[in-house]
Amino acid sequence: MIRRASIVLVASVLCGCVGFLDNEKKEILYTPDFFSCNYWIDRNQNGKIEIDEWEGIKDCFLEKEHISFVAYFRQKPGTPLSFKLIAPDGSIYREKQLRQTAKTTIWCQEYEARDLINERGQGVWRMEWYASDRLVNITYIRIFKFPQD
Repeated sequence: MIRRASIVLVASVLCGCVGFLDNEKKEILYTPDFFSCNYWIDRNQNGKIEIDEWEGIKDCFLEKEHISFVAYFRQKPGTPLSFKLIAPDGSIYREKQLRQTAKTTIWCQEYEARDLINERGQGVWRMEWYASDRLVNITYIRIFKFPQD
C-alpha cells in the first residue's frame, strides 16, 4: 500500500513543488534557484532571508493573493541581471535591471494578483530572468479570477 506521504511527495514533484523536506529533521534538502510563492516571512527575526522562510511556494494563484517571484543568482559580482514579466497576451508588463552584488544575490519581485489581472488579464504569466543579457530561467505561473456567482 502506498503511504500518504509518498503520494504527497509525488504530487508535489509533478505539480512543481520546489522544496523537499525531511519529515524527521524538518530541514530543506533542495531549493531551486527560481520559483514563485506568496511571501517571505522572517521567522527568526534576524533580517536575513533564509531558505525555509518562503511561504506558499507554488505556481497557481487566485486573484486575492500576493505573488513573489524569487531568483537566487549565483554570478560574478558586477554581472548585469534583469527580468521581464510577460503577460498572458505576450506583452511585457514590467522589466528591471540591477547588478550582482555578492556571491549570491536574492531578487524578489512582488505583485498583487488582482493588479496583474486588472491590467493584463488572467492566465499564464511568465517571468524571464537574465544574467549578462542571457536568458537563464523562465518562471511560469497561472493566475485565476474567482468564479462569479
